[in-house]
Amino acid sequence: MTKYTQKFKLDLIQEYLDTGCSQRCLENKYSLPKDTLKKWWTVYNLKGPERLNLRHFKRKFTVDFKLRVINYYLNNDVSMSKVAASHNLLCSQISIWLKLFMEGGSEALKPKKKGRPSKMSKMTKKDARKILKKESDEIAALKSELRQVKMERDILKKSLILFGPPKAKEKTIIVDQIRVDQQNLPKRKDMGLVSF
Repeated sequence: MTKYTQKFKLDLIQEYLDTGCSQRCLENKYSLPKDTLKKWWTVYNLKGPERLNLRHFKRKFTVDFKLRVINYYLNNDVSMSKVAASHNLLCSQISIWLKLFMEGGSEALKPKKKGRPSKMSKMTKKDARKILKKESDEIAALKSELRQVKMERDILKKSLILFGPPKAKEKTIIVDQIRVDQQNLPKRKDMGLVSF
């Protein structure tokens, strides 16, 4: 669709006023779509020449505004084109709002989220750091536990190799000796060390 400048629209309206030519005649002369000059003329009469400017941004309308426009249209004996011109809207927009309102009430006029819903919840950097810290602490604890279990396993293997199935007291002495050798495990206090 062709965008027309404010100057062109005002010149056309002025020609309409000066020549006395019909709106349809001027639309044919300038190859305009049907009822274009009629819409411009209505906007010019209701809101003045500044409303004939092009809009270069997408407007967002609140539910309250949509309800006021629908209420105005339904309660007053005014055509949809005049309501559209008075509120600086398109007739099609009012028609869409009216249809949505008739089908679903004011809830249907609320804006809907566009696009596909995200599959993952959005987390902040702070949340990500907390999770990473928690997981790294957990990994460190598991590594420490694994190291402890491996040393205890080695202790049991060495004692079986050296002495065969030991008695409880001998087993404790051997374990304490290996702990001293490893220097990572605490020494038991109830038994003394035996030298070989």
